[in-house]
Amino acid sequence: AFQWPYSTNARGNFSYDKCIHQLFEEQVEQTPDAIAVVFEDEKLSYRELNSRANQLAHYLQSLGVKPEVLVGICVERSIEMVVGLLAILKAGGAYVPIDPGYPPQRLAYMLADSEVLVLLTTLAQMKLMPEHQAQLVCWEQDGEAISSQSLENPLSAVNHQNLAYVIYTSGSTGKPKGAMNTHGGICNRLLWMQDAFSLTSSDKILQKTPFSFDVSVWEFFWPLLVGATLVVAKPEGHKDSGYLRDLIAQEQITTLHFVPSMLKVFLQEDKLEDCSSLKRVICSGEALSVQVQEKFFEKLGCELHNLYGPTEAAIDVTWWPCVPDKQQKIIPIGRPIANTQMYILDQHQQPVPIGVAGELHIAGAGLARGYLKREELTQQKFIPNPFDQSQDTEQSKLYKTGDLARYLPDGNIEFLGRIDHQVKMRGFRIELGEIESTIEEHPGIEETVVTLRENQVGLQQLVAYIVPNHQGSGQVKAAQQEKQLIPQLKEYLESRLPEYMVPSGFMVLPQMPLTPNGKVNRKALPAPDWTSSVSTEYVAPETETQKVLADIWAEMLGIEKVGIHDKFFELGGNSLLAIQVISRVQAACSIELKLRDLFESPTVAGVAQAIEKRHDSTQVTNQVRDLRAEVILDSKIQNQSVAFEYITEPKNIFLTGATGFLGVYLLSELLEQTQGDIYCLVRATSSEQGKQRLQRALESYSLWNETKSSRIIPVIGELSAPLFGLDEPQFNHLASQVDVIYHNGAWVNFVYSYSILKPANVLGTHEVLRLASQAKIKPVHFISTISVFFSSAYSDKEVIFESDSLDYSPDNDDGYSESKWVAEKLVMEARDRNLPVCIYRPGRITGHSQTGFCNTEDLFSRMVKGCIQLGAVPNLEGVFSDIVPVDYVSKAIVNISQQKESLGKAFHMVNPNDIYVNEAFNMLCSWGYPIEKMDYEKWRTKLICQAENSNKNALYPLLPLFSEEFPVNAKMPRYDCKHTIHGLADTDIVCPSIDSKLLNTYYSYFQSSGFLNAPQ
Repeated sequence: AFQWPYSTNARGNFSYDKCIHQLFEEQVEQTPDAIAVVFEDEKLSYRELNSRANQLAHYLQSLGVKPEVLVGICVERSIEMVVGLLAILKAGGAYVPIDPGYPPQRLAYMLADSEVLVLLTTLAQMKLMPEHQAQLVCWEQDGEAISSQSLENPLSAVNHQNLAYVIYTSGSTGKPKGAMNTHGGICNRLLWMQDAFSLTSSDKILQKTPFSFDVSVWEFFWPLLVGATLVVAKPEGHKDSGYLRDLIAQEQITTLHFVPSMLKVFLQEDKLEDCSSLKRVICSGEALSVQVQEKFFEKLGCELHNLYGPTEAAIDVTWWPCVPDKQQKIIPIGRPIANTQMYILDQHQQPVPIGVAGELHIAGAGLARGYLKREELTQQKFIPNPFDQSQDTEQSKLYKTGDLARYLPDGNIEFLGRIDHQVKMRGFRIELGEIESTIEEHPGIEETVVTLRENQVGLQQLVAYIVPNHQGSGQVKAAQQEKQLIPQLKEYLESRLPEYMVPSGFMVLPQMPLTPNGKVNRKALPAPDWTSSVSTEYVAPETETQKVLADIWAEMLGIEKVGIHDKFFELGGNSLLAIQVISRVQAACSIELKLRDLFESPTVAGVAQAIEKRHDSTQVTNQVRDLRAEVILDSKIQNQSVAFEYITEPKNIFLTGATGFLGVYLLSELLEQTQGDIYCLVRATSSEQGKQRLQRALESYSLWNETKSSRIIPVIGELSAPLFGLDEPQFNHLASQVDVIYHNGAWVNFVYSYSILKPANVLGTHEVLRLASQAKIKPVHFISTISVFFSSAYSDKEVIFESDSLDYSPDNDDGYSESKWVAEKLVMEARDRNLPVCIYRPGRITGHSQTGFCNTEDLFSRMVKGCIQLGAVPNLEGVFSDIVPVDYVSKAIVNISQQKESLGKAFHMVNPNDIYVNEAFNMLCSWGYPIEKMDYEKWRTKLICQAENSNKNALYPLLPLFSEEFPVNAKMPRYDCKHTIHGLADTDIVCPSIDSKLLNTYYSYFQSSGFLNAPQ
């Protein structure tokens, strides 16, 4: 049998077979007149608190509350919150904390999923509640009935194995799941805490954690079990470190909790010497850094404790008492708490030796029962415990945390991070497994590993290590294959993955380095040779211009030499480096150069040729003529039938771009407003993976509906490929099945040139129109953009109408707008050939107007965060804000698309209540962040300067978008939307105004999702 390197279990000198409220009632008997709870100017003794909780408990029992019955509680932090929590437990029920600050959609989901029998709330919160089936108990309205109940402790059949609370946590997909925790589990946790820290009646515990997070459980109940005083912070007070400092000093707080990031903010406050009453600070929820620990011991003269644990295991499961040791390199999470076992296991559920990383597993008294109504997920995460020698059912499970950890030589545990195969690069979240799966689909690849490595100039880049599949080739032939493989593989990946997911470096290995237990040893992978990815032979520069360019590239990319045919992005270049290169070249050659010149021809030879053309104005191409020449629609794409039959209730709907931000909401609306099956074009390796991608996309915005999920049918393909990558019989079958098409798919990138975006945005639209014309004629609802009018030819117009002709192509060096212009011209050509089409031109789509859910990767979100990070906004006098909420756009498109008279028209999906950008910036400044307004040129210089030193600004990936000169005083036409308004006349679909209410909704989401930190 395996000998564990250290004891995995610590026994507690206490019994945890009681309920929380029973332990509280025992304390009431001992100290009835001691102060139990303080909130602002209100105080209750133990006797008073018990009596009020008893009355409410009796009332709840009269409504049917008993063991295993869930009771929702939605109140602000207050005395009533404490009374309510105790009352629910005394009645025998389990509480479900419902944070009144949550978006309505999340509140609705939690109420529906938990099916609480009773919802306890106040008059103020009751008005915010979505529809639900629970019996409502309102403090103000039911106060008289509650106060008439008995003051005695109620009787119930509840025991330590019954549920105490269900707390919803966000999963990796974004869909909340309710962790079911028992009285026994939380009693073990609280009694261990008392055993470890020995609170006395003179102690005061600060309750400041939102009660929807499990740390609040010990904050509420620990002091009340031992005769100490619970001090409740004001609502939202946990976000204000100055208020917390003052409250600690005023109430003489001895114990409180911080997540490390908030502790870091708190330690920046002045007058921390006023907090001399503090005995201990407890940290959990994030990794505690050495830097924060050092700052803590410099500023505060009390204990610091680092705890670790998930909601699924009664708050915390390990404990490390921090020490002021400046030689310390890491902060461990310590050893198991009482009656808890920690196991670090490999992928085969076998123990790992000391120092070897593995997944952390938890067993013991604190383990949750599982997830509410999520049996499959419960079975995946709570697995049988092969190390349990007893027959105790409470200890028969292991919880898989998904966290990576290792044993240190002294027996403590070091937390190493999440196992999730996900990285973040240049602001993009990237699933490495998806890249690896795509690479391994290539017939020339046997095996691959993708990692994130720093290149020559310190920028993070993706590197693919590949083992070729030679299939018995001889050495000479194998060498030839390898030479051809990398350029083939890059081309293959560029047609299947977004640009930011295509590795910058490739290394061919004879085999992967392995660890002794047979796994890929990522640490043993060699440092990448960035020049090995270059697909051309070295050719030295010849002309003076080429030599200047090659020298600049070599310096910026940190390599020895650059050939004139070497591709900039293959050498490790990216969009930020592209800006810097263009800037250096312009200064060296005294000529205006565009970013598109580098993107169109990313070689020294290509850029040199562009410079020569700039010197010879006769060679400057006519962009309008070029783009018109791109509008080529296959002659076979036309309506050859005599009549088109309009189907009012389509059975089969084809949707592209379903995993994008607008696409997810379109998919949700189509599921709601139609009865048909939705065929979704999705990039994946299998139908199962495709369905998972669609489900994850819906869940990330709380839109997943299990009852309607059978109507979602993935079509595995690629928008940029002929026939979407399907074979001809598959494409023909799809054409015969589908009744209507919603073409929302596009590669949205405001940096790349037309030629890069053409395959997805133009050729993809061409294939959509082919699908519409084959087997039977079907309507195409094409989602375009108002940026198709971004041409100086329209600048003299006051208003652009929906029926205006699209004569002039964009001339703002925006490849995305150009590609959408060509795509829309193709759709218009199809309309002229009698195909039924509708065109929808949205403005800048922003978050949901009610829930605040935003695409935090879009320009709007990045602009908000980037300006806050920069501490500055540009002065854009006279520029309109064209933002329009995603829920309005999706509802409007689906509604209008179901009206036959809409066919053949264009609709502007813009906000009729637009405002100036500067007004929106002023609202942003009102959120409390220190922000300076400055001229655009000064703002841009500051942004680029910050980006050169760090890639953490949210605008980093979009820097090329901010040109040197912004036409601040340029006249901007407005977009008429009469067709849209008329189409929605008989509905309740109205576009929300861009006002402080809407922007504050987004701000609340930004903060609650962690996208923005609170202002300091």
